[in-house]
Amino acid sequence: MKRALISVYEKRGVESFARGISQEGWEIYSTGGTYRFLSDEGIPVKKLEDLTGFEKLLGGRVKTLHPAVFAGILARRDRDKEEVKKLNIPLFDMVVVNLYPFVASAKKGMKGEELLEMIDIGGVALIRAAAKNYPWVTVVVQPEDYLAVLEEIQKYGNTTIETREKLAAKAFALTSLYDASIFWRLNREGFPPLLPLDLYKYQNLRYGENPHQRAAFYTSPFSLWREMVVLQGKKLSFNNIADLASAWEMAMDFEETFCGIFKHQNPCGAALGKTPKEAFLKALEGDPQSAFGGIVAINRPVDGDTAAEMRKIFLEVIVAPSFSEEAREILRKKKNLRLVELPFRRKFSYEGRFIEGGMLFQERDYFSEQDYEIEWVNAPEIIPMEDIKLAIRVAKALKSNSAALVKDGMMVGGCGGQTSRVEAVKIACERAGERAKGAVLASDGFFPFPDSIEVAHRYSVSVVIAPSGSKRDQEVAARARELGISFGFVKRRHFRH
Repeated sequence: MKRALISVYEKRGVESFARGISQEGWEIYSTGGTYRFLSDEGIPVKKLEDLTGFEKLLGGRVKTLHPAVFAGILARRDRDKEEVKKLNIPLFDMVVVNLYPFVASAKKGMKGEELLEMIDIGGVALIRAAAKNYPWVTVVVQPEDYLAVLEEIQKYGNTTIETREKLAAKAFALTSLYDASIFWRLNREGFPPLLPLDLYKYQNLRYGENPHQRAAFYTSPFSLWREMVVLQGKKLSFNNIADLASAWEMAMDFEETFCGIFKHQNPCGAALGKTPKEAFLKALEGDPQSAFGGIVAINRPVDGDTAAEMRKIFLEVIVAPSFSEEAREILRKKKNLRLVELPFRRKFSYEGRFIEGGMLFQERDYFSEQDYEIEWVNAPEIIPMEDIKLAIRVAKALKSNSAALVKDGMMVGGCGGQTSRVEAVKIACERAGERAKGAVLASDGFFPFPDSIEVAHRYSVSVVIAPSGSKRDQEVAARARELGISFGFVKRRHFRH
């Protein structure tokens, strides 16, 4: 006779599964709530306590942690027969377990001792034991696998070794992720010596950056991506999500009404406005050619007036905290356009980037008031502080080396990803053209030579802001005074590689 141990927190689908294997002649043992649930459904089931001789201990903290249980799971059928027979230990051929919902409980705000009780101990031990002994034991950790396992049992009397191995791999991944989620909830050390990741597959993607690359999207259960709602349009691609993440990261830098238009993870338009419509139109005006096929991020709900303007050009994605019914009706006619709702808040203080065989991990680059403390070399009569703040934030969002030109609350020119800083300044000014006159220019890093100041002067830029730190800072400052261009140093740089 085949024997299964079923102990599940989530009861979804377990009734049909247990009934099915029971009808195939399997004997079922269960604990506590699972035993009562299956019994109430009229399914033959035995109490695990009858096997161990112990009721649950410590208020339920100890139910399954018993030698008779684990010996029955871990026994190797080809070498432990005599010992098992001598001790009269029943063998388990299947373990069906899912874990206490630690992540869901934490997300609901559960804390302290109450949350600690959501850390599963016995369940994890059962899963690992069954997975270790997969040559003989099937481990099932997700209701989604019930049907396939039941069908194999109905067909062959048991699962195949290939299925057991696959399920064992999934089981070890699950327990690893479970522990990682607990770690991130309890960790107070910025850069711990061990860095577990709790990434769950959100969805498969059509392909990666290029059609020949396979790809999938993984997220942390605590991330805002788990709260993403795609209201319409085609599935998001690898490149869409990368652009969307960069755009939303920038949008969250602003308390004011802001709109950014992104291409290839760089802003090609960025603007402040009194209304979402004004912010969008000003962002679009910054570079309408590059905005074609772009990703729009706006940090206010999209209303009908804004949607009517957005509908006039081809966009890939619009992301916002929400869309009004009128806006959705207007944009619904563009069937391929993705409308994405994301919560307007940050979750994590750290970020990572995978490299071959490793990961770079750092604090997120957030703004503070220090970013706007300027040591003026040659101060303007009227300091355009709002444009300065916007220019600094746009330069941060552009890939290094970057330069951003802002005028009247909108980005009028920008360039990122250059290997030469003066080239970034040149290209940004060329893109701005006549609009560079009277604009604010911000650089994401210091000027190693005065040549960037000279380029800004040629285009009649009125104010230049850059971090200090070059050994030629004083030479650059002297050239700014000589040319009569307003120039100031800020304390912090904002590279984005």
